[in-house]
Amino acid sequence: MQLHTLISLILAILVCGLAMWRGDQPARWNGATLLASWLGSILVHDRDPYNADYALLAIDITTLVIFAWISTRSRLLWTIVATAFMAIIVGSHIAVMIDFRVTFNTLKAGMAIWSYGILACIAFGTWAGRHRRDHARS
Repeated sequence: MQLHTLISLILAILVCGLAMWRGDQPARWNGATLLASWLGSILVHDRDPYNADYALLAIDITTLVIFAWISTRSRLLWTIVATAFMAIIVGSHIAVMIDFRVTFNTLKAGMAIWSYGILACIAFGTWAGRHRRDHARS
């Protein structure tokens, strides 16, 4: 495992763990879904640089569907943004499959960038949900 992958995984565990521990229901569900997606992606990732990774695509599509479901149920802006970032990741998978000029390194870079965006959305959602609950109590 490369260093940046390990750092990203640790960051995902921290943010998603905090969301599952302190967040409201949408934050908990998004955090659990993203963490399961991360761990599943590590388990099924194919190291072949010349063929599309269909197992990884299936995990990302499943994550996108769950994010979209959470987004429609909660109607919070941060869930919509997280869903949009996940849709971009799925779109990047499809771009690699359609156009051979798009390299797998481009896919990996895009997945890394948008994954940080999703983590930022979950962190914000955890903070905002906690803030809403504290404000409602007082």
